[in-house]
Amino acid sequence: MIKQYTRKAIVQFVLDGIATDVTKARSRDAIPERYELVGYSKGIYGCTGKVFKGESGRLYAVTCATSALYMF
Repeated sequence: MIKQYTRKAIVQFVLDGIATDVTKARSRDAIPERYELVGYSKGIYGCTGKVFKGESGRLYAVTCATSALYMF
């Protein structure tokens, strides 16, 4: 099930070390395993962040509106 988060909560995942930040990734190779979307944040202008979970259980996060939102 995909959960809705606030953008602030997604940023906090990264700051707390719970998730790896892939916001500035230039290619899909930034996540070295298969993954699935487990959460997102939305604002007035659309999606503002995403949280992914890899096969290993590790979390990855896109914390702001960059091209990484559409790459993953």
